[in-house]
Amino acid sequence: MQGDELLEAGFAFNTVEFAVERVFQEAKLGAAGIDAGRYGNLADPTFLGHGALKAMHESGISILGQVHMTQRFRLHRAVRLDEPLTVAGEVTRIEAVPRGRRVWCRFSYRDREGREVCRTERSGLRPDPARKRGPGGGGAPVPDEDGFEQVAEHRLTPEGVAAYSDDTLNAIHNDPEVAARYGFRAPIAAGLMGIHYYVAALAGDGMPERLDLAIRFLRPMFWDDRLGLQRRNGRMRLVNPEGKPVSEAEYSLP
Repeated sequence: MQGDELLEAGFAFNTVEFAVERVFQEAKLGAAGIDAGRYGNLADPTFLGHGALKAMHESGISILGQVHMTQRFRLHRAVRLDEPLTVAGEVTRIEAVPRGRRVWCRFSYRDREGREVCRTERSGLRPDPARKRGPGGGGAPVPDEDGFEQVAEHRLTPEGVAAYSDDTLNAIHNDPEVAARYGFRAPIAAGLMGIHYYVAALAGDGMPERLDLAIRFLRPMFWDDRLGLQRRNGRMRLVNPEGKPVSEAEYSLP
């Protein structure tokens, strides 16, 4: 993958300017089937993940074929739509796994006064197309448990998944041929797209000022899946039509 020769622990991404623009949020949430009006003038913090992708892209690191594995948001205060931020990040760890390499990164988002408004951590599998089998290094999925209550249902569509990832940075989300090249039966929804469903459940009628949200992606979300969102005591999960969790989240509202 392009840029792999640059990636090593300590590699610093280019610092970039970023804002969650209103028109961008409305379009992307619409593609995910979420009413953007619930957030008013505040940004869904999930979109800060796009700032990290911008930093990676502008540093010459391709994310074509990359599979999102974990993501954590530590939001110190709510971010306004169109608020200018700077995004700085670095690679914190790299591990060889059966399907390629797993890369951990950390990013800091600061406002015009230099105050950190959010810190994110993410890991992704950079797969070797020649090795389509074997785990990505994320560990075994958690066993099924009782006590979760389904609170929402979200139906993915090829049109919505492709529209959410229409920037062409990672065609694994919108091109069946690329998805097949990396061993998937169909394009998979971006991990960030799934996180919007968790944030929507937490936001209710408004966005919390502070949030600690950690997500682990367990299985792909195919672009034609129907997902159930289940919740229980500080935990949530998205479940596919076979009843298997595709991701799980832990959260707190400090």
